[in-house]
This record gives sequence, C-alpha cells and structure tokens, in this order.
Amino acid sequence: MIAISKTTQATGDGAAIIFQELLQSRLRNETARVSRSATLDGGCVIDHQGFSDSDRTFDIRARFTQEQADILWDMFTSQTFLNIATKEGFFYGVIETMQDENGNVRLSILVKE
Repeated sequence: MIAISKTTQATGDGAAIIFQELLQSRLRNETARVSRSATLDGGCVIDHQGFSDSDRTFDIRARFTQEQADILWDMFTSQTFLNIATKEGFFYGVIETMQDENGNVRLSILVKE
C-alpha cells in the first residue's frame, strides 16, 4: 500500500491518494555510493561511501481509476515535492515521470529524504 499526498495543508479531493502497488513495482532496487578505480599494479581501489535514502528511486506500477489518475496527474503537474508513505517508511520526494495508459500507471519517484 502506498500513499502520496501534497506537502501543504490541503483537505478534500486531491489532497492525497492511497493505492495498492502491483508486484512489478520496485521500491528496493537501489545502488550504494560506490566507485572502483583501477590501479597501476593491476588491482583496484574500491571506495564505499555508504547508502542514503536520497539515492533511492521508486518505480511504481498500479491500476488506477480515472478519478485517481486525474488526482495523481494534478499532483504531478502542480506540486514540486510530495509526501510518499510506503511499508518501509515516510519519504519526501518528486515524481520524475508519470505514464498513464488507460489506468495502467507507472511512476518514477526520486526520493530526497
């Protein structure tokens, strides 16, 4: 279950949307801050700077009614940042892309914190 809401005070229709993501969604497909550099002796140096939630990108797929898709489209086009709640926690981020094909919606959400 995922909830997306505006970050400013809003009530009524369009303030938030709650939906069940499809199994094809990817919420934990992430990359740590790691780099590898070759050394002159044929080896390498690996620099691991850890992981931050701000490295995350949510790839969400869901079935929406037309009303839900319209609310989400309004958020996508009128809001800069949104609140995103998932089973793992509460995040602050932006919708990078939104594709709506007759109720089959795919979102790419970049997490800030």
